[in-house]
Amino acid sequence: MKSKISYCIIALALVFSACSKDLPDHFQAEEEPEFYSISQKNLEGEYTVFSDGLSAVNVDGREVYVTRFNLTDDFGNTLHAYCANMEAPCYIGARYKSVPAEEYFKNGEEIKIMAALTYIMNRYGYMETTNPEGYKQMIQCIIWRIIHGYEVNSVENDQGEIIKEVIDHIYNHLDDFTNDYNTGVTLEGIDVVINDGFFSNYGPYKVSENSLLTDVDFQLTFDLNEANARFVNDMGIEITEIKPGKPVYLRISNVASGDVEFTATASTTENLWYVDDFLFFMDVREGDYQPLFHPVMNQNAWIYFYSCSGNLSVEIIEEPEPEPEPEPEPEPEPKPKPEPEPEPEPEKITLTELSWNNGNGSGINRFTVDGIILKSSKNYVTPAYFNILVSKSPGKNDETAIYTVTERTETENNGNYLKIYDIKVALFIDGSWKGYGGTITVDNKGGNNNNQQVELERIF
Repeated sequence: MKSKISYCIIALALVFSACSKDLPDHFQAEEEPEFYSISQKNLEGEYTVFSDGLSAVNVDGREVYVTRFNLTDDFGNTLHAYCANMEAPCYIGARYKSVPAEEYFKNGEEIKIMAALTYIMNRYGYMETTNPEGYKQMIQCIIWRIIHGYEVNSVENDQGEIIKEVIDHIYNHLDDFTNDYNTGVTLEGIDVVINDGFFSNYGPYKVSENSLLTDVDFQLTFDLNEANARFVNDMGIEITEIKPGKPVYLRISNVASGDVEFTATASTTENLWYVDDFLFFMDVREGDYQPLFHPVMNQNAWIYFYSCSGNLSVEIIEEPEPEPEPEPEPEPEPKPKPEPEPEPEPEKITLTELSWNNGNGSGINRFTVDGIILKSSKNYVTPAYFNILVSKSPGKNDETAIYTVTERTETENNGNYLKIYDIKVALFIDGSWKGYGGTITVDNKGGNNNNQQVELERIF
């Protein structure tokens, strides 16, 4: 049986209790100004509370009602707010005023709420038009969950399952969203230099991943370029933009030197809504009444959130002429060497379930080693990038099984065609990379026959 809490009308004021199921349904949404518009007039004055309609949700096993409150001052200015305490009542027609929130938020809840609402408004802001009730349910439920820790069991809406999934996802990753909200983006890099003939590639550098900027391209520009550097990707192709988390290198001639300063700037900064402040309202009367939370948005670009920079200094160091080596002293007569210990059998793994791609590209679609399936679209890297990846531990979202292939063609004395694939496989196991190598040979151009060597030996 669902619990019921009665309501009453006292001096034309309707009581809103967060867990009341029996609230009347005769309230109609009034025409609203643009969402979250705010007038700076009368912030020190009083506001009258109205509701723009009710929507049901189930929170912590209780059926409760959600509304977006309209706060209207005596000059007709209106702003919107949400409930900040599900257990306290709010009276329609009550008078509210803005007050400090230091005594209410003691564990950083306000920063978490602003981070969560920034994510919702940028990822799901379209719902304000397509599903305004669901949009209000999503915002109110995440505020309650951050403040109270209550579980959202269900949302009564045509998109209720999706809304609940979004609420759970935000709450389960709230620390990540809050860190992204506070940090913005940075340019990360490691000190690795890869020689490429007459050039060297410095990096890789990456724009840090951020939950708000996953699909945003960052334009790459040089602020200072004394070494005539160019931006290239991991294939050595020159580029001018990059997405967060993707590597970029500085390609510089081996005879060039000087300072290089470069910047990555987001290309769509004007589309990001950023909640950077809030107003906190309480009933002007003394007593345990429901506080209201009004988010304040900044639509201007925040420099630290959209742009990040890096620098590099390249200096050519000439190697000194080697000193002449002293005449070697005559070596004593060698003592008989003991018989060497027999070499231990090398560690091996077997490559199975080999699927070919008619000899194109790496020539291989997929295969299995040690019970792990490796695919060309997911695990294949170039030989140069393979050496970089096995020199460090993989990141949070990096692959822990990679391979690379070098293809060569030979012709045997009898004129038969022979194609050889040199393959290296690396598996990140127990905190370190294990590498295996070997060759796969085929004697037809299609790359599909049974004459294949698929046993790989440990190489590091």
